[in-house]
Amino acid sequence: MGANWVPPWADPFLARADIMAAMADHVRRSRDSGTPARMYVHGLEGLGVSCLVTQFAKSHRDLIDGPLIWLNGRRPDGTAVPLGELLTRALRQFGIEATDQAATEAEKADTYRTICAGKRFILVLDDMDTQGQVFGLVPDDAPGAIVVATSALRRRGLESEGFEPFSPEALPQDAALTLFQVGLGNTEIDAASTAELVDLCGGFPLLIKVLAAQIRGRSARAPHLLQRLRKSRLALLEFDNAQRMTRFLDATYDDLADDQACAYRTLGMLPAATFSASAAAAVLHWDLDAAFAVLEALVELNLLTVDDAERYAFHPVIRDDARSRAEAVLDATARRRLIADWTSWYLRETLPRGAALSNRWWVRPVTDLSARFGGEYTRQDASAWFEIEFANIAAAIRAAHGNALPATAWPLCVAFWKYLHLHGLHDTWIETHTDGLAAARADHSDAGIMQLTSQLGAGYLAVGRFAEAHSCFTESHTAALRLGHRLGEQSALEWIGKTLARQGDSIEALDYFRRSQTVAAEIPQPQRDRALALLCLQRSRTYLDLADFDTARTEARSAQTYFDRFDNETDNRAKARFVIARALIANDDPQEALPVLREALELFGRDHARRETADTHRLIGRTLTATGQYAEAAENYRTALDYYTLVGNPLAASTAAALADLPDR
Repeated sequence: MGANWVPPWADPFLARADIMAAMADHVRRSRDSGTPARMYVHGLEGLGVSCLVTQFAKSHRDLIDGPLIWLNGRRPDGTAVPLGELLTRALRQFGIEATDQAATEAEKADTYRTICAGKRFILVLDDMDTQGQVFGLVPDDAPGAIVVATSALRRRGLESEGFEPFSPEALPQDAALTLFQVGLGNTEIDAASTAELVDLCGGFPLLIKVLAAQIRGRSARAPHLLQRLRKSRLALLEFDNAQRMTRFLDATYDDLADDQACAYRTLGMLPAATFSASAAAAVLHWDLDAAFAVLEALVELNLLTVDDAERYAFHPVIRDDARSRAEAVLDATARRRLIADWTSWYLRETLPRGAALSNRWWVRPVTDLSARFGGEYTRQDASAWFEIEFANIAAAIRAAHGNALPATAWPLCVAFWKYLHLHGLHDTWIETHTDGLAAARADHSDAGIMQLTSQLGAGYLAVGRFAEAHSCFTESHTAALRLGHRLGEQSALEWIGKTLARQGDSIEALDYFRRSQTVAAEIPQPQRDRALALLCLQRSRTYLDLADFDTARTEARSAQTYFDRFDNETDNRAKARFVIARALIANDDPQEALPVLREALELFGRDHARRETADTHRLIGRTLTATGQYAEAAENYRTALDYYTLVGNPLAASTAAALADLPDR
């Protein structure tokens, strides 16, 4: 069981045919009864629980008849992955990007159930943390689905909810011997020594691989290892299997070279899902070539794994062993210094990439740090890096805050925000920014408090937690006043206005937009004109809500005039046109609205904004219907309906009804 979001794989995979056949029988019985198949597989770390589930999915592909969705219940630092994030990940593996997903956990759950209805697939929650995670992932209306949880422990609460338990036994002697010989490669040792070494592994695949890796290419080491393990055999047999495994790893660790042992301990302390050679070099204070050489040596010894993207990872039980050895030799100060090195490396790497994703203003000292670190990246390259490092950045924020490193924690949040915003990762957004805000307070940084309350408030607003959003923006405004930061003051007033508008208090919202505009007039260029244009766009939507369509159109045209000057404001150019078209339609002028909607459609498409594109197709369908152009209206409705159906959007039903109501064409 591990912290990666990809299925683990064992090659060769041996001697688990009986348990996989029993799992397949359970799936067939569940389908005969018309219910999703619920299973959980439990067993000690190192016994091959996760690999068993992967092999089951591969071996019974025809029975499953659908995709494999792999999720992880816990992070490397032991914290639980929130259900909302699990649903986001699951929906992405169904082909629904985060930008096309709803904001709240409840809405995501509704979408998940809609998407799953009638489908066949297998969803695995590896290393589950709570039963609530598992129950939230069982689809109601997918009798062909298979939901599998894995756990180191038996979970009787799952059994009471219809989950069938399975637990692999230790490998039998013949399979263990085969696995050991595969690990040895062309290295030959005598049969008696082989049998005894394998027997000492107790049928645990992980131990067999680690032991074989120590002997591969060095057959003279076999007698030495065997003698040492013989001496400890009685002690080994006195322990339970979990303790036995830790003690068994002593033989491997004691034979590591000094640099390998140092890397093993140091990297085991990191709360990282996977890590690059560059990150390892940074915390080890080695050059990249030296770090790479030691990492590859640890891979050869099966103490680390490496994937095709050259990302390294510990098996969880081996990470625990490495961490315990580090804690035995590092005092609290040294451990904090190690975390400081790791989190500082992430701050250096995250800042320039965060800047590539966002043109939002940052406060000092974040701007000073960004200038000092340097580095330029394209938006595409930055997004790709965040996709890989997402879990580690969140872990770095938690680690920095937990180790009293506030000057690292809160600037890291500032740089992380845009990625979280773009991908709708609201659980992680709120969680990391709560820590980041606490860090800014600990750092006595009014600038950090001003920025972090603004970013955290935006997260609360996105999920409809209006009171908390309003509180954050009010605190951001207070901090801005203390600092005399006019841009922060203007932004906070605008956000409060947006919050009030979302709550339906349009009159009060307009008052805050007016106050924000007064402050915006004092902001230096070039921020001033953009802030004023954004306020025009906000007011235009509010006037639509108030049915003041002429004023809404005037405000939106002012915003359009500004944003049309820039090539990188595609989304705002489209949004302004969408408001203008809605105002024209409301004033019974659909003919004038159509070309404006087609311009908006082209701009949304250019920005790959699929939800907004579908919404525009839907509005074009309504407008064409009003003008009697039913054939073209049907085409637009169908395009919108295809998208809404794909992503489980509740607008699918009303769009389908509008399409069905069109006169014969």
